[in-house]
Amino acid sequence: MTADELQSKTINYLRFPLILFVIIAHYNVAERGFMYHGVEYCIDRPDWFLWLTNLISEVMPKVIVPVFFIISGYLFFFRGDFNGRVYRQKLRKRVHTLLIPYFLWNLIPILLHVLYLLPFAFHQTVSEEIHLTPVRIFHTFFANYPNEGIFVMPGLDTSGSSGFPYPINLPMWYVRELMVMVLLSPVFFWLIKRTGKWIVILLGIVYYFYYPLFMPEGSWGVWLSQAAFFFSCGAYCGIRQINFVAALKRYTFVPLLYLIVAGVDALTKGAAYNLYILQADVLLGTVASIVIVARLIEKGRVRVNQTLADSSFFVYALHTCVLFEVSKVVFIVFHLGNSVWSMLFLYFATAIFTAALCVALYMLLKRYLPFLCGLLTGGR
Repeated sequence: MTADELQSKTINYLRFPLILFVIIAHYNVAERGFMYHGVEYCIDRPDWFLWLTNLISEVMPKVIVPVFFIISGYLFFFRGDFNGRVYRQKLRKRVHTLLIPYFLWNLIPILLHVLYLLPFAFHQTVSEEIHLTPVRIFHTFFANYPNEGIFVMPGLDTSGSSGFPYPINLPMWYVRELMVMVLLSPVFFWLIKRTGKWIVILLGIVYYFYYPLFMPEGSWGVWLSQAAFFFSCGAYCGIRQINFVAALKRYTFVPLLYLIVAGVDALTKGAAYNLYILQADVLLGTVASIVIVARLIEKGRVRVNQTLADSSFFVYALHTCVLFEVSKVVFIVFHLGNSVWSMLFLYFATAIFTAALCVALYMLLKRYLPFLCGLLTGGR
């Protein structure tokens, strides 16, 4: 297997496992709890359960976005040539692969929410109003803070509300940031051509310290600093024609070091200094994920399942629309109780069944409605 083949297979294989971790990250039953018919479950949580769910949902998934930004930056520049004509071609292509799917996947939860509010269709447990103004529509698609989008809950106190500016379809924030990086790609190209690795190092320093120092007030800056650093890492490798998988896979000690730091990260959640550990954890985990997958593929331990790889974006975009409903079905079908073991089963089973449902829907859509499937996935 050549180095280029290994890199291609590593990139392809990483897609679906990382998306599975996205689902797990969005269903942390220890943090969110579980409520069914007004009864709250998972109240008494032992320390080991909190540590385990923190590790799997709050620590390990932090490497997902950095890996995808590195891959995106690399693929954007991997041919090395870049000028005004190439830039325009790439922008036209990204309209189909990023912009159109972004709006469609944010429109879907809006329509589902409207259906939920119809009194003859569903039982309403909350009273919400729909306010259609240009500003609120913009917020719904790009920064859906509480009561700032088109869905308004009268009487909800949003004073002091802070956090990250998610679109209404939460996972699509990554696509939003990626589109910003694509628009800024000439700047990355010019800086990397002029300064080489030094601009990447500078962006890395900004990323490492910005999050601990300005969280949560600097939410937009946190995401942009992360996107800029990891996108520039991939862009640097693409522009300089560096095989990043071949460059990283020799660091076989990193996965063990990552596990140690990840364990410490999970144990120190809530501490003032934890965010610095988290940043080190993300950097090590990003390298570790590439090293582990490349080694496993090289030794023939794993192979790329093309269906799962192709469905990864569809699963990523759809899962939050069905995740919590799937959890209720799992809870009912398996007759789960309030024990910690029941909640642990619910935690893993919900992620697995959600992924399976999304893959099945993707396969059906691809077979029977290929044009719509192509619009939703950007032709992936």
